[in-house]
Amino acid sequence: METTDFEDILIINASITSETKQHEIYITRSYKAEEKEVKVSGAKVEILVNNGESLTFEETSPGIYRSTTVFGAVPGMDYQLNVTDEKGERFVSPEVQITAPTSIDEISAKRIVNENGMDGVEIYVDGTSIAENEGYFRYEYEETYRWESFFKPLKGFRIVSESPPLLELVNKETEERFCYVTENSNTILIAETNNLAQDKVDDFPVRFIERRDRRIAFRYSILVKQFAQTSTSYEFYQTLKSFSSSDNLFSQPQPGLIVGNIRHESDDNVKVVGLFEVVSFTSSRFFFSFQEIFGNDIPFLDDCPRDSYGSLSDPELFQRFKSGLIKFVAEDPPFTYQVAPARCVDCTRFGTNVVPDFWED
Repeated sequence: METTDFEDILIINASITSETKQHEIYITRSYKAEEKEVKVSGAKVEILVNNGESLTFEETSPGIYRSTTVFGAVPGMDYQLNVTDEKGERFVSPEVQITAPTSIDEISAKRIVNENGMDGVEIYVDGTSIAENEGYFRYEYEETYRWESFFKPLKGFRIVSESPPLLELVNKETEERFCYVTENSNTILIAETNNLAQDKVDDFPVRFIERRDRRIAFRYSILVKQFAQTSTSYEFYQTLKSFSSSDNLFSQPQPGLIVGNIRHESDDNVKVVGLFEVVSFTSSRFFFSFQEIFGNDIPFLDDCPRDSYGSLSDPELFQRFKSGLIKFVAEDPPFTYQVAPARCVDCTRFGTNVVPDFWED
């Protein structure tokens, strides 16, 4: 069934922070539920600063515009977003100043049974506004976890000949036992302190992970990012959160309900959904291991079946290895070659074998 009463609406997601980096602005258009996301190419994007500086952004891939210079927003400056879309329509924000700084006081992890009856670990954050803010916080996180292969052989197969088929056992040259996977949050996490005595967030739940989730099977790290928001930003994200069920939070806008701060330069009848915010940023990293939360009762099951072959010239073994389906596990007993699905042997199927600079064991 096709979507009715469809409106073509520009969508702008522009959040600039105090973090010194190349910032990114995302521009898309509304699209029908049965269609793919429409990413806007060919737009012109700049941020004007009241000191006369112009921060320009260039398109790095469809819908993504990255600043051509490294910068961080600073107090006392006014920032204004200007976007000219691919149709030549110009959109502007009001002049915005950066919000006051905040601090992350503590990150903690506790074992809980959530409202759905699931046993797992909840990660909490405590945050405080260092100066006067409006009492609104937004959170994002980046999680990194160690992925260990179920089997950890130091040897592997190598093709010697295809005709006739022949493999040999050699020492591995690539680390396939221990890898690291990094994933970013894709949900809206907002908190407000207006009804509290202090401008402080206590035990705000950032992330719940079920006990049997392999993310936490070994060693887990989370980088929590805290942003101080204005009431306009908070209301914008709160409205999005109330109806959004998509990983792309700006995919199905309802312009009659979402109030941002970006407008068409001269025609209020041209609809746009978007927010330009300039927010202070702080972050903190936290580590834990499975045993620290749950003890030694590890609930992860062996789902890695093994097969055995009696010859390195077995045609079936050769074809399965060449196709990437299996890898060598062990030679046990001698001249009997045990194999398992590649996902059980090669952790690079899931992440990188390069240890992150921040990693702590």
